[in-house]
Amino acid sequence: MMPTLGRGLLGVVLLAGLAACAPATSRAVTGPDVQATLPALPTEHLRVLVMGDQGTGTEVQRRVAAAMRQVCAREGCDLGVGLGDNIYPAGPRDPGSPLLRERFADVYGPLGVPFLMIPGNHDESWQVGGDGADPRGAEAQVAYGHLNPQWVMPARTYRAAVGALVEFFAVDTAPLAAYVPGVRPEERPGGAWDTAQRTWLAGAVRGSGARWRLVLGHHPLFSNGRHGDAGAYDGLPFAFQRGDAVRELYGVVCGQADALLSGHVHALEVFAPQAGCPGTWTLVSGAAGEVGGGPVGARPAAFSAFSAPGFLRLDVTPGTLVVWAYTVSEDGTVTAREAARLTKSLK
Repeated sequence: MMPTLGRGLLGVVLLAGLAACAPATSRAVTGPDVQATLPALPTEHLRVLVMGDQGTGTEVQRRVAAAMRQVCAREGCDLGVGLGDNIYPAGPRDPGSPLLRERFADVYGPLGVPFLMIPGNHDESWQVGGDGADPRGAEAQVAYGHLNPQWVMPARTYRAAVGALVEFFAVDTAPLAAYVPGVRPEERPGGAWDTAQRTWLAGAVRGSGARWRLVLGHHPLFSNGRHGDAGAYDGLPFAFQRGDAVRELYGVVCGQADALLSGHVHALEVFAPQAGCPGTWTLVSGAAGEVGGGPVGARPAAFSAFSAPGFLRLDVTPGTLVVWAYTVSEDGTVTAREAARLTKSLK
């Protein structure tokens, strides 16, 4: 979500201008192909929880987590995905922070499955919670993975394969749609870090031998929520704020990846391939900690839910990838709906 500033949008614009003029220190850029280590998981039928924007520490987060436990006990779960904004309002820069235990281990530990985690703009806060301008919060979360093996995040950009069935490609979109220019110039849109991540993603997805190829990034390519589509986020004036670089990042895998999985919008949305990204589905799951606001856009959606918190769940087999959407009422009642069914020929 967009950070709260007392001066509103004008404050964001002014702060952006000041930060753009401030000196910053560059660092070397590398683009290693980091492979996450996962325990043995099913390679013929994998069941994946997908949550985003969950780290609010509120009753809503706990209620959705309880619903996840209920669904997993009934239908089974093997793996989880956390799509960023893991800690609100701002991610700690210390991997030993109790916030990581309180907002993750205590809440999702009982599920007993590993979670592939990525950072969001709140995890990379600098001046204001959610400004997305300081990657030290994401680096602390990488380090937290060494303390808690359930939290799988070996780098800010990495891949994770489950046999030949599915491969996940995790990217960090926070520097590419920050509300103020990032503290590291090379990580701003168009910089060496941005270029290296985009090059890595294109090659990794194109070269994958997995049956299903899924990209994980906090910011969505398409959304009817109040943030809107990449390249037009929040109606903001600067390219680095409105997500032009996010659109370019996802653009390199359109038609190569089967789906883009994102949060940021506090809703559930499923979009079939669109003209702006043919051949690739967009799945938005950002309602695991709170919901906020109804739809603003009118892009045709296969499924959407804006009024209730919830999460997605994927049933993955060699021939099908079924997207289930779960919404959770105030009394804890869980409603399930098949939101999409992707198929591939086994020949």
